[in-house]
Amino acid sequence: MMEEHYHQADKFRWSLNSFIRALKEVEQLLVMELQQHKEVALWYKSEKEKLSQTPFISKLFKHRDYIVHRSMLKPESKGTVGYTRGRGLKLGLTIPIDPLSDSQDAIIGYIRHAAETEDFLGILYTEEDGSGEYTCVQREWMLADFPGQELTQLTAQAWQAVAKLALETATKLGAHVIEPKIELGNPNQVQFEIYAPDWVKAEFEKAKKEMQDLESK
Repeated sequence: MMEEHYHQADKFRWSLNSFIRALKEVEQLLVMELQQHKEVALWYKSEKEKLSQTPFISKLFKHRDYIVHRSMLKPESKGTVGYTRGRGLKLGLTIPIDPLSDSQDAIIGYIRHAAETEDFLGILYTEEDGSGEYTCVQREWMLADFPGQELTQLTAQAWQAVAKLALETATKLGAHVIEPKIELGNPNQVQFEIYAPDWVKAEFEKAKKEMQDLESK
């Protein structure tokens, strides 16, 4: 869900907060299930303490307590407005993106700036010319605690660590299990939001008209 809503700020944050809550609550459910299995419970307690000492797991667990008792977690966000040919960013301008704003807000902000001055980067593709080049926003989500680490990558590591412990616990209880796996999407697809030339043209024309109306007042 975080990948699916990567460019929709509210839905992304909701998915992130839900994931962080579930991450720690899996451990709590296992503790309850092991009440009648003393030996496994002792082993699990030791393994749980080791896992909780892992820096990124420890921090996510603390964030879970903040989410439950205080408010939603607000991660950091940055992005680049530019253009792509479908395989990464070709040219762009890196800007901070408000964690409460959608990626589309970033390109609209650039369009308004371009309408007032000019598209000095040449990234606003307003016609389908067959080149395969499109205006885009490349976005990244992060936590301040782990600068430089993209957030879906970080949470996937946490998922794998907790899933591994849950799998080992189930095995000790005699269950026949299938190892769970998580596969992240291609960053060149997940992190990019591409805008159709006709949409860019319409927004650009609208922004220019707004500028003209302001000047005429």
